[in-house]
Amino acid sequence: MSATLTALSNSEAYRLGDFNLIGRGEHATIRLADGEVSRQHATIRRDGANYWVVDVGSANGSYVNDVALTIARVLHSGDRVQFGRSIFLFEQGTTAPDLDSQAANTKTQWGNPAAPKSRPATLFVADLKGFTGISARLSPEQVAALLAEWYMDCNMILKHYGASIDKFIGDCVFAYWHGTAADVCVSAVQAAQALRAAEDAATSPTRVLVREQQDIVLDCRIGLHVGEVAIGALGKGINTALGDAVNLAFRIEGLTRKLDKPLLVSAQFVEQWPEGRQYFKSCGYHEVKGRAEMIEVFSLI
Repeated sequence: MSATLTALSNSEAYRLGDFNLIGRGEHATIRLADGEVSRQHATIRRDGANYWVVDVGSANGSYVNDVALTIARVLHSGDRVQFGRSIFLFEQGTTAPDLDSQAANTKTQWGNPAAPKSRPATLFVADLKGFTGISARLSPEQVAALLAEWYMDCNMILKHYGASIDKFIGDCVFAYWHGTAADVCVSAVQAAQALRAAEDAATSPTRVLVREQQDIVLDCRIGLHVGEVAIGALGKGINTALGDAVNLAFRIEGLTRKLDKPLLVSAQFVEQWPEGRQYFKSCGYHEVKGRAEMIEVFSLI
């Protein structure tokens, strides 16, 4: 169900995606020119039909209907949401403005989305080990806040290393880089290492709380692969990557639990980065769902 934030000051509307980072920083999904808004101020995350908002340690706080946001909470149509001095109206479903119709009435006409085109890409899949068990130990609000902080890390780190985030699925993130050159493979490995390091050194409010009170530390597992994918705009301007290579990237990430390795890459990935072969060791050949032949995977030494 679609949702928007509409600024009360100028009626500018922002369509909300699955994950939205609000702030002044360059990586913000909704970037606000407000001196009282922190670089990373708050996040809004979609979970099914619900949109959860959480303050991520901003200097001046976030408010819903003039009540300070101290834990994650679900937004409802008509809620007034404030970040710094910026106040928005949250609208969902049939009450949300039709941004597609508004866009059609502007001078810029985009026409129909282009058909997806096949191209080489470097694929990145990461999820949180044991998150189902972790969720059972926490309140829904804590789970929402924990995922919001994890999504924020993914958003900042992957974009820093040049990746395009395709989608968030529960505690999983799927991203890709255009091309499979050696320098792209290097960026993918660096992003993987940075994301794991961010979890080890996390200082965000919810992760500090659950670590101190329940000894919970997030542990992300990552699979990397290269291959031909179809990338294009599907639906309402949403770019996504599709194809057998994408499916295999998810299978490779799934092997991290079986092999107890935090990062696994495919043989094709290693082939695209010959100079990097020295940093990997083979973990052998393994069966994966949907494949008649076993695949070889490698871990970092």
